[in-house]
Amino acid sequence: MERRRRKCKIEEQIQIDSAINDNETPIFEPDLIRAIFKQIWIRKAREREVTGIQNTDAMDSEIGAGTSKKIRPTFSNPNALKLSCELLRIFITETVQRAATIAEAAGDTKIEAIHLERVLPQLFVDF
Repeated sequence: MERRRRKCKIEEQIQIDSAINDNETPIFEPDLIRAIFKQIWIRKAREREVTGIQNTDAMDSEIGAGTSKKIRPTFSNPNALKLSCELLRIFITETVQRAATIAEAAGDTKIEAIHLERVLPQLFVDF
């Protein structure tokens, strides 16, 4: 059973790496995304401490008896970081392409904030 699980993990890693390496465009560094996530986690933890409100996310219901969110470290899976980097790259690429289409239709040669404002609502629905 353990051998099969390791084989599945290796195959999963190969699929992720090949999907990312297929694109010749640069990707975000996983360390950068991890640092961003870490800052968000720290900020959220401080907000919870200041307000004294317990987090009511679905994950909290899975915490076993006697464990505390404060003493439980938050970490990120390397594969999740790679996928987050790829998702962010795709999101930004799509945003620029859609904004360029809007700018072109308006007769502009540069993408401006107004073009981004027009595409963001639909992007958030799509993603």
